[in-house]
Amino acid sequence: MKEEIIDISKEMALMHQKMLKKRLKSTPQRDEIARWIFHVHSHFTVDDLIAGFHEEGKRISSATAYRVIQMMQDLGLLIEHDFGKGYKHFEHVPGHHDHDHIICSHCGKIIEFTDERLNAIREYIEKENSFIVESHVLNFYGICSNCRKENKRN
Repeated sequence: MKEEIIDISKEMALMHQKMLKKRLKSTPQRDEIARWIFHVHSHFTVDDLIAGFHEEGKRISSATAYRVIQMMQDLGLLIEHDFGKGYKHFEHVPGHHDHDHIICSHCGKIIEFTDERLNAIREYIEKENSFIVESHVLNFYGICSNCRKENKRN
């Protein structure tokens, strides 16, 4: 993890509050993993997490990484994404705006986007179905401009 000055105190406080409600213990290792995750403002894999610790000269087992990730998902702090590459990506919920994804089927590039028209569709669906949408997932798959250019060269 690059040493950027990012204030994650609200995210950490929220996690500790949710852990208390669920009677989960806060440990130095859980907190260290959570700090790494909250500092990452992009999608990451478990391998990215382990490599990030390795780059800092620290060790973390994959079992520990998976347990903490599962705990954070159960607390509603992490979302799991399957972008069709055979492994899961994660992103933290606090500090992220509501967004959707465009994924390149060739290189795996992921672009986050927002569009107010999707909020209007959600509101319409809620009203028409007497339903409150708590979350949604929308992924578009295609070929990015770089891959299209590379395809034309070959």
